[in-house]
Amino acid sequence: MLKCDRMNIVRFLNEPHYQTYLKGKECSYWDKDLNWDMARNDNLNEDLKSLAVDVASMSAHVEILGMQNAAELLSQCSDFALKISLGQAVNDEARHAELFAKYATIANGYIKDFSKTQEVYDEHFNNLNTFDEVFLSHVFLENGALEQFNVFVNTFGEDSLIGQIYKGALQDESRHVQMGIQYFKRKILLEDGFSDFIYNHLNNYRNILHMNQAAIDWFSQLSGISSEQIKDRIEKRHDSFINRMIKVE
Repeated sequence: MLKCDRMNIVRFLNEPHYQTYLKGKECSYWDKDLNWDMARNDNLNEDLKSLAVDVASMSAHVEILGMQNAAELLSQCSDFALKISLGQAVNDEARHAELFAKYATIANGYIKDFSKTQEVYDEHFNNLNTFDEVFLSHVFLENGALEQFNVFVNTFGEDSLIGQIYKGALQDESRHVQMGIQYFKRKILLEDGFSDFIYNHLNNYRNILHMNQAAIDWFSQLSGISSEQIKDRIEKRHDSFINRMIKVE
């Protein structure tokens, strides 16, 4: 049976997760004015058009996984405010998967096969056993995606359709990361030693959760930013992610 708190005991109006949920409602329809006629001949340099199809196809594969993870977390969560936020995240990830798949299909005729990328993450998540393990890996990967999406927006430009899609997805993913930080911040305050779980999990699964040097070099070539700067930005984002959770206010 799916979990949910007894509704007569629910008090959620002042919960941080509810405030995050409300922010999501405000931007529920950011994709409604996208001009899909641009997909067939996007406002990009010729050398970027094939790349746009590649990254859209890859993102479609990964966003499907994100949708599945959010749905699994939703089914296991009993906290009302977090549950409706996760329900919103499922919808967000479904939209991302749809938009990236639609772009690749219209621009290229079909979605390029990046199933091996999806399989790597599938294997990782299949080996996790608890809600906290899945949620931490999920939200940490979304935190890393923020840096990647920023690179894509800057590379493709906001005058392109693919750039607009990544910009919209970026704001959704930022909200998901905030949702995770709120959750783990509370767990750290309530459970002694929980910060050790976070450090150990991110360290044990570093190879899958952190961007490797080959990926850093690829993003450097794509963006024109040096590998050292990309790596520094990723490490700062990682440190910020941790510090925002463990900071006691």
